[in-house]
Order: sequence, then C-alpha cells, then structure tokens
Amino acid sequence: MPCACQNKRQQYEVVTEAGKVVFTSSSKPTAEAVARRYTGSTVREKTKANATK
Repeated sequence: MPCACQNKRQQYEVVTEAGKVVFTSSSKPTAEAVARRYTGSTVREKTKANATK
C-alpha cells in the first residue's frame, strides 16, 4: 500500500516546449536546476489526480 503522505506533498514538473514532462521532484530548486538543461522548458506545480473540494 502506498504511503499516504505523497498525496499531501507538493511536487513540481519540468515540462519541455513540446509539452512532455521530463522530470518530477518535490524540491522546486531541483526542478528549476533540471529545467535549465532543457531549452524553453518550464517548471509547474503537479496537479493532484484525486483532488476533491
């Protein structure tokens, strides 16, 4: 059974210009460092698949 804490942790994705996610991390500085290696890439917050309001 997966850990429940993963649902509460903020994650960041590095997305290329083509829209492909190439890296995911819980550390924003790490994601930003990886994004510098991909020209035109951006860092965004990962959306929760099971988000309920």
